[in-house]
Amino acid sequence: MTNHQQILIDAVNQAIEEGMTAKQIAVSAGVDNSVLSRFLNRKQDIKAGDYFSILNVLPESIKSSALARLGMGEISAAQLIQSASPKEKAEILHAIAQWVLQPGAIPVKNTDPSDLQVAV
Repeated sequence: MTNHQQILIDAVNQAIEEGMTAKQIAVSAGVDNSVLSRFLNRKQDIKAGDYFSILNVLPESIKSSALARLGMGEISAAQLIQSASPKEKAEILHAIAQWVLQPGAIPVKNTDPSDLQVAV
């Protein structure tokens, strides 16, 4: 499988993890469910039109992330983090924590708790 195929497979799998079904995706995209199933199981490729029909019915954040991975769009840091796997999110949080712990990472004048936003 080439990179573009894996990008769509990842995007569809993420949409499924977030509550969509493969059948919903196929019907909404106007693609036969068996075509999508064979594609997701890496048994056959799909036509470009079907590729983008499937991509276009996915939630906006997933679609934007996939388009950015394809080099066809921009993605914000927030969208990138939202589309990251749990392992990637843990790595991001670890990197941020390491940065915060560096001396001088946060200017002393900004350490008043009333100036900090609540991170929830």
